Amino acid sequence: MLKIVLSVALFCVVAIAVQAQDVKKPRLYVEYFTEANGVSKADGDKVRQAVIDALSKTKRFELVDRDVESSLKKEEERRSDEKAMGDEKARTQTMSAAAHDYILSGNVLGCSVKSEQKDGKTMYTCVLNYSVTLTEVTTSTTVATKAFDHSPSGIGGTVGKLLDMSDSKEKAIAGAVNMISSDIQDFLIKEFPLEGTVIPLDYEVKKDKMVKCYIDLGAEHGVKKGDYFSVLSPSVRAGRTTYSEVGRLRVEEVVDGTMSQCKVVQGDKRVFAAMESFQALDEAAQKKQALKIKSTVAPLLSF
Repeated sequence: MLKIVLSVALFCVVAIAVQAQDVKKPRLYVEYFTEANGVSKADGDKVRQAVIDALSKTKRFELVDRDVESSLKKEEERRSDEKAMGDEKARTQTMSAAAHDYILSGNVLGCSVKSEQKDGKTMYTCVLNYSVTLTEVTTSTTVATKAFDHSPSGIGGTVGKLLDMSDSKEKAIAGAVNMISSDIQDFLIKEFPLEGTVIPLDYEVKKDKMVKCYIDLGAEHGVKKGDYFSVLSPSVRAGRTTYSEVGRLRVEEVVDGTMSQCKVVQGDKRVFAAMESFQALDEAAQKKQALKIKSTVAPLLSF
């Protein structure tokens, strides 16, 4: 039996509220990356550009590439002065004046290529190590930092050759750099997750299981088809509201800038029970105890 829960009046209220939202993406300034000893500037630039491309793909930020940011030319000149390099206060003031919310810096720690003979051919493997740090401008606080290590898998055999080995140095480096896209996506999900709520209407139910629902996040927030979200249900204990995961959603369609349709892929019974509990609350309680969502990484085997 298919049950579709619909509330026209509530839909109108939510629609008006959604249209009224002004989604402002944080402004992210991408620093030049530094390179450790032994890492060429060219390889460092490849890593930085791959990070910028990955950030752009997420659509989470208004990106400001230092290479094209004319408003910070004076800052670049000032920082060329050795005495100013450690002047973090002056640097923060400059960045704030340019309306930046975050700074992303990076350090390429290693990018080495090794060769070996396989079946009479020279094959190459690349070891890539780098780190990124996200800093909030106004407080000069480090929001998140993460080091990434891409070394050969060590699997061996035919699979290992496909994963680790290339027939040129350039291809080996490119293969390692290509992994940066998933690095950055997982980094943002874990350290800078998207958060919203399940829209409490037009959700689809079969028997006692929630099948589909809508969330109040869309293209303007950087949501894409195939993204995953945890569903967090509230519970009140000793006067305090805490949230625990009751299920997971996968985005099937990004409807517009501020709404997406999702399929419940885990915990369908628990998500439905949580929604039923929400619907039983009075209006005041509903405002405080909505079903929250939080972006999460895709399962290892996802389709």
